[in-house]
Amino acid sequence: MKKNNAFQKFLKSMRFRLILLCLIVGILPCLVLRAGFLKAYEDQAASTRSIAIISQAKILADQIAANDYINKQNTESITVQLNQLSNIYDGRVMLIDSAFQIVADTYGLDETKTIISEEVVQSLSGKEISKYDKESRYLEMTLPIKAANSTEVIGVMLVSVLHDRDAVGRNAAILTLIIGVLILAFAIFASGRLVRPLRRMEKSIRDIQTGYEEDGLNVNTYTETKEMSESFNQLFGRMK
Repeated sequence: MKKNNAFQKFLKSMRFRLILLCLIVGILPCLVLRAGFLKAYEDQAASTRSIAIISQAKILADQIAANDYINKQNTESITVQLNQLSNIYDGRVMLIDSAFQIVADTYGLDETKTIISEEVVQSLSGKEISKYDKESRYLEMTLPIKAANSTEVIGVMLVSVLHDRDAVGRNAAILTLIIGVLILAFAIFASGRLVRPLRRMEKSIRDIQTGYEEDGLNVNTYTETKEMSESFNQLFGRMK
């Protein structure tokens, strides 16, 4: 029962309200900044990863053209490199010829099938395309494969990878938690310092009531406590 009364007393105290105010003022901006940071970081991370994948894919595309992999010549070493690219980025790599037929699929699901999409059509015309779908969290890149020593497009490499943004979210959540703990520690420390003069006033008043203090209140820490002390001392002087 005493614990409940003490807790209720604490909830009604100025110190609790100061702690709560510090938490609200400190944590709300952190949450807003966290949301903005995650959005900006997600876009930046997706763009950076796309550039890294495309640079690797371009090197492989040159080797595919040089080895005439589209026509299934000298395939073994290129197949190994395609699978390595797929494994490194935990994604899927497909090669599509000029007739829109899938000639290689690292997942082994759609070989010999036909694929016609806007990105593949544009890449067959020589364009390099990179896009990020935030809903599915997939990065998809298509780049043209040009014949060796020629500008003729003989095929398209399509790379699709899942962009892991959960790790970023977890790191941001941990950082927010650490900041919250630091703000709470500061709030507890600061609130204790702020209400200390009031407790000194309370102790002095009790001492005056019991006769241990006869000089009145002399708590001049803040303007407010100084004015309260002076008002109390005037009242106490009249009572005496």
